[in-house]
Amino acid sequence: MPVLKLATGLGMMVLTIIIHALFMVGGAKAAKWQRTRFGDVGKETGKAVLLSALTVWMFLAIVLEAWLWALLYLFDPLVTALPDMETAFYFSMVTFTTLGYGDVVLTGQWRTLASIQAANGVIIFGWTTALIFYFIQHIYKKESS
Repeated sequence: MPVLKLATGLGMMVLTIIIHALFMVGGAKAAKWQRTRFGDVGKETGKAVLLSALTVWMFLAIVLEAWLWALLYLFDPLVTALPDMETAFYFSMVTFTTLGYGDVVLTGQWRTLASIQAANGVIIFGWTTALIFYFIQHIYKKESS
Protein backbone atom coordinates (compact mmCIF):
# COMPACT_ATOMS: atom_id res chain seq x y z
CA MET A 1 0.00 0.00 0.00
CA PRO A 2 2.78 2.57 0.71
CA VAL A 3 4.09 2.12 -2.84
CA LEU A 4 0.63 2.77 -4.29
CA LYS A 5 0.27 5.95 -2.22
CA LEU A 6 3.67 7.20 -3.29
CA ALA A 7 3.00 6.34 -6.93
CA THR A 8 -0.37 8.12 -6.81
CA GLY A 9 1.15 11.22 -5.23
CA LEU A 10 4.09 11.29 -7.63
CA GLY A 11 1.75 10.78 -10.57
CA MET A 12 -0.27 13.80 -9.47
CA MET A 13 2.94 15.80 -9.02
CA VAL A 14 4.05 14.94 -12.55
CA LEU A 15 0.64 15.94 -13.90
CA THR A 16 0.66 19.29 -12.07
CA ILE A 17 4.23 20.00 -13.15
CA ILE A 18 3.31 19.36 -16.80
CA ILE A 19 0.28 21.65 -16.49
CA HIS A 20 2.35 24.35 -14.82
CA ALA A 21 5.05 24.11 -17.48
CA LEU A 22 2.43 24.43 -20.22
CA PHE A 23 0.92 27.50 -18.56
CA MET A 24 4.40 28.97 -18.11
CA VAL A 25 5.26 28.48 -21.77
CA GLY A 26 1.85 29.80 -22.82
CA GLY A 27 2.23 32.92 -20.66
CA ALA A 28 5.75 33.56 -21.93
CA LYS A 29 4.65 33.11 -25.55
CA ALA A 30 1.69 35.44 -25.03
CA ALA A 31 3.97 38.08 -23.51
CA LYS A 32 6.44 37.67 -26.37
CA TRP A 33 3.59 37.88 -28.92
CA GLN A 34 2.34 41.05 -27.24
CA ARG A 35 5.81 42.61 -27.41
CA THR A 36 6.32 41.52 -31.03
CA ARG A 37 2.92 42.75 -32.13
CA PHE A 38 2.67 45.95 -30.12
CA GLY A 39 6.28 46.67 -29.13
CA ASP A 40 7.62 47.04 -25.63
CA VAL A 41 5.07 48.07 -23.08
CA GLY A 42 5.88 51.73 -22.68
CA LYS A 43 3.61 53.08 -20.03
CA GLU A 44 3.61 52.00 -16.42
CA THR A 45 -0.07 51.12 -16.61
CA GLY A 46 0.56 48.83 -19.57
CA LYS A 47 3.38 47.10 -17.72
CA ALA A 48 1.20 46.65 -14.66
CA VAL A 49 -1.63 45.20 -16.77
CA LEU A 50 0.73 42.77 -18.52
CA LEU A 51 2.28 41.67 -15.23
CA SER A 52 -1.17 41.30 -13.66
CA ALA A 53 -2.39 39.22 -16.59
CA LEU A 54 0.61 36.90 -16.35
CA THR A 55 0.12 36.54 -12.59
CA VAL A 56 -3.58 35.72 -12.99
CA TRP A 57 -2.70 33.27 -15.78
CA MET A 58 -0.33 31.39 -13.47
CA PHE A 59 -2.89 31.47 -10.66
CA LEU A 60 -5.37 29.80 -13.03
CA ALA A 61 -2.82 27.02 -13.46
CA ILE A 62 -2.72 26.60 -9.68
CA VAL A 63 -6.51 26.46 -9.46
CA LEU A 64 -6.62 23.81 -12.20
CA GLU A 65 -3.94 21.77 -10.45
CA ALA A 66 -5.74 21.95 -7.09
CA TRP A 67 -8.98 21.02 -8.85
CA LEU A 68 -7.34 17.87 -10.24
CA TRP A 69 -6.20 16.90 -6.76
CA ALA A 70 -9.77 17.52 -5.58
CA LEU A 71 -11.09 15.17 -8.26
CA LEU A 72 -8.73 12.48 -7.02
CA TYR A 73 -9.97 12.98 -3.47
CA LEU A 74 -13.61 13.00 -4.52
CA PHE A 75 -13.81 10.19 -7.06
CA ASP A 76 -11.24 7.63 -5.95
CA PRO A 77 -12.93 5.56 -3.24
CA LEU A 78 -9.58 4.07 -2.20
CA VAL A 79 -8.31 7.53 -1.29
CA THR A 80 -11.04 9.15 0.77
CA ALA A 81 -14.71 9.84 1.11
CA LEU A 82 -15.10 13.61 0.91
CA PRO A 83 -18.81 14.42 0.56
CA ASP A 84 -18.87 16.80 -2.42
CA MET A 85 -16.78 18.73 -4.94
CA GLU A 86 -16.87 21.96 -2.93
CA THR A 87 -15.41 20.23 0.12
CA ALA A 88 -12.85 18.35 -1.97
CA PHE A 89 -11.73 21.55 -3.73
CA TYR A 90 -11.62 23.47 -0.45
CA PHE A 91 -9.48 20.75 1.15
CA SER A 92 -7.26 20.64 -1.92
CA MET A 93 -6.65 24.41 -2.00
CA VAL A 94 -6.00 24.57 1.74
CA THR A 95 -3.56 21.67 1.40
CA PHE A 96 -1.92 22.94 -1.82
CA THR A 97 -1.21 26.31 -0.21
CA THR A 98 0.05 24.49 2.92
CA LEU A 99 -2.38 26.55 4.96
CA GLY A 100 -3.86 23.39 6.49
CA TYR A 101 -6.79 24.60 8.58
CA GLY A 102 -7.58 21.04 9.67
CA ASP A 103 -11.35 21.48 9.58
CA VAL A 104 -11.51 18.96 6.70
CA VAL A 105 -9.07 16.06 6.78
CA LEU A 106 -8.47 12.83 4.92
CA THR A 107 -9.07 9.67 6.86
CA GLY A 108 -7.59 6.23 6.76
CA GLN A 109 -4.39 5.02 5.20
CA TRP A 110 -4.43 7.60 2.40
CA ARG A 111 -4.17 10.66 4.60
CA THR A 112 -0.42 10.89 3.91
CA LEU A 113 -1.39 11.79 0.34
CA ALA A 114 -2.21 15.27 1.65
CA SER A 115 1.41 15.76 2.69
CA ILE A 116 2.52 14.90 -0.84
CA GLN A 117 0.07 17.48 -2.19
CA ALA A 118 1.41 20.05 0.27
CA ALA A 119 4.98 19.37 -0.92
CA ASN A 120 3.70 19.69 -4.50
CA GLY A 121 2.16 23.04 -3.59
CA VAL A 122 5.40 24.34 -2.09
CA ILE A 123 7.20 23.49 -5.34
CA ILE A 124 4.48 24.99 -7.55
CA PHE A 125 4.19 28.21 -5.51
CA GLY A 126 7.97 28.64 -5.43
CA TRP A 127 8.07 28.14 -9.17
CA THR A 128 5.25 30.62 -9.69
CA THR A 129 6.99 33.20 -7.51
CA ALA A 130 10.18 32.77 -9.52
CA LEU A 131 8.21 33.19 -12.76
CA ILE A 132 6.54 36.36 -11.57
CA PHE A 133 9.93 37.74 -10.59
CA TYR A 134 11.26 36.75 -14.03
CA PHE A 135 8.32 38.48 -15.72
CA ILE A 136 8.97 41.62 -13.66
CA GLN A 137 12.61 41.62 -14.72
CA HIS A 138 11.71 40.95 -18.34
CA ILE A 139 9.01 43.65 -18.52
CA TYR A 140 11.20 46.30 -16.86
CA LYS A 141 14.57 45.28 -18.35
CA LYS A 142 14.87 48.23 -20.77
CA GLU A 143 14.75 50.71 -17.92
CA SER A 144 17.76 49.25 -16.12
CA SER A 145 19.94 49.02 -19.27
